[in-house]
Amino acid sequence: MAVGELSLTARYARQLIRESISRQLCESCDSELPIHPPGLGGTCSNDTLFSTNRPSEEGAHLDVKFCIIGAGVAGLYIAMILKELGIPFDLVEAADRAGGRLYTHRFSEAPHDYYDVGAMRWPETPTMKKALALFEDLNVPLIPYCMNGKNTPMMFNNILGPPMDISEYDPYKFSITNGGMVPDKYVAIGVQKILQQASAPYMQLLREDFEQGFKKLMEVDDYSIREYLRVYMQLDYHTSKWLETNIAPSDFFDQAFTEYVILGSEFNDQKDYGWKCIDGGSSVAISAMLNRIAPHKPEYCTTATRIALNRVHAKVEVKLVTLSGQSSVRQYDSVFNTTSLGCSQHMDLVDAELHPAQRDALRCLRYDTSCKVAIKFKTPWWITRCGITEGGTSFGDIPIRTCCYPSYSIHDDPKKPAVLIASYTVGQDAQRIGTLINQDSPSGESGLKEVVLRDLARLHARSGITYDFLVTEYITHHAYDWRNNPLSGGAFAIFAPGQFSHLYPYLVRPAADGKLHFAGEASSAHHAWVVGALESAQRAVILSLLRFGRWDLAKKVEERWGPSSELDWEGQETVYVQAMLGCLEPKCVATTEIPEGRGDPDEHHDVKDEKSSASATNRPDNDLKLSARSGGCCIV
Repeated sequence: MAVGELSLTARYARQLIRESISRQLCESCDSELPIHPPGLGGTCSNDTLFSTNRPSEEGAHLDVKFCIIGAGVAGLYIAMILKELGIPFDLVEAADRAGGRLYTHRFSEAPHDYYDVGAMRWPETPTMKKALALFEDLNVPLIPYCMNGKNTPMMFNNILGPPMDISEYDPYKFSITNGGMVPDKYVAIGVQKILQQASAPYMQLLREDFEQGFKKLMEVDDYSIREYLRVYMQLDYHTSKWLETNIAPSDFFDQAFTEYVILGSEFNDQKDYGWKCIDGGSSVAISAMLNRIAPHKPEYCTTATRIALNRVHAKVEVKLVTLSGQSSVRQYDSVFNTTSLGCSQHMDLVDAELHPAQRDALRCLRYDTSCKVAIKFKTPWWITRCGITEGGTSFGDIPIRTCCYPSYSIHDDPKKPAVLIASYTVGQDAQRIGTLINQDSPSGESGLKEVVLRDLARLHARSGITYDFLVTEYITHHAYDWRNNPLSGGAFAIFAPGQFSHLYPYLVRPAADGKLHFAGEASSAHHAWVVGALESAQRAVILSLLRFGRWDLAKKVEERWGPSSELDWEGQETVYVQAMLGCLEPKCVATTEIPEGRGDPDEHHDVKDEKSSASATNRPDNDLKLSARSGGCCIV
């Protein structure tokens, strides 16, 4: 993909990877391997770099078997790609269903009697093209999703809005003059203008001169949004909190300021992008992906508990445990770990030869949680009594925070039951309401029901909606807290200060002799979006193919599934070095010592002994002459 066609997010990610690789090359000038891609100080061509790996005949059979851990959207996407390439694979899933965080809860099999617990809407921005193209390829039915419908209410400081007079100054009484805590001058400027003043200089410079804009943005990479507003904008605490409360969850400003600028660039070009949702729920897309990989099926209720590199056999070993407790160890040529970082941290990866920064990423990268509470009512009262006929969202500083009115059922019979996402919370707001949610919802959630119905009544009081009325309309509900799901450990990645620049470049590089790849939305520049999961999956497959010298198949993947925005094929072509970095053996890798008489010798191997006895001829691609640096990790 040409640089001019890339989003700022993709260009930012590529630049971080290039600089990370360049630093590693400079730190390892005493290495025996002279890998110098064009643009990084050398003249070695791609053909030279891969001459020992490339098959003699392009298109020759690739005799390998891969493993995909996790049957979420990233794992299923990898499975679709591998199936079309004719590469055999196993697909294991710890849950009893596929889809991961693409999950639709159905109250019944009646049409529109559902809500999307996870991802539920997609903006029609250029960045989302890969996701929307996938849905089109799978014949997934998309319909418009309304983000801003008419007659949707707001509530701040116990004041119901929007104001009757739109020109009214400070309708929610935030200013000091009106008894609030925010200086009048800031209230007069307004939330959106102040936040635009914070990010606009960086956005403008990135668009005019990306290299200079990148350097300028890196100067504030260690600042959270809150700290940036305090230090650079000289805003007091109450003003920052006012800004945060009006646009986002209660701890949103703890994320990195650079994250806010870069990811916000997707929506900062002043265009009014439309939104789409899947008619029938997001699980429709998962069913279509499962059909596409048939006759392959996920091995459900099968958990990967250990991933280890066996250099003697040039394989990656995966220990799998079924729900009944039966365990087995399988060997693969490559493994794609698409689980969340929290789940990956729970695996035994001691002998996977991770880079120290990769271990840091698994432990430290910040995840946010999210909760949704959907209520099934006897009638769509928000349509018939409140005039909210187009869908949309309401917002406020009340406990339920956001209420999402469905777009898919606006033309249904108004006398029949309908489902409303009565509360959608993220971050600290989700942690608070999550204390009222049980894993077997709606059982034992009388307190949750009380809070949600009370807030709904307050939010729609102008239309005569009362708590007692909602009680009579209530049929049942379902609530979900992603933090309490042991197979996710959170809803999505949202990086803290410094994490994007310091950890992301290592998370997207391979490990275990280039045969272990992390994929999923967290290991993508477009994290927190389904398209990020797809981008990471395609990146992992391409890097794996390059590891085995199959440049032809890697290009075939891009031709079939569209260009990868996060891989740099042109110019400096860092993708080739990125593929090889995972082949490097860390010098100081902790190994698992199993005392005599303990452990299962059929399942575990003494990796330390194997490494010491392995010779260069036992290793694949020994012509690369990889070596370890004294006192550190083996770097190119």
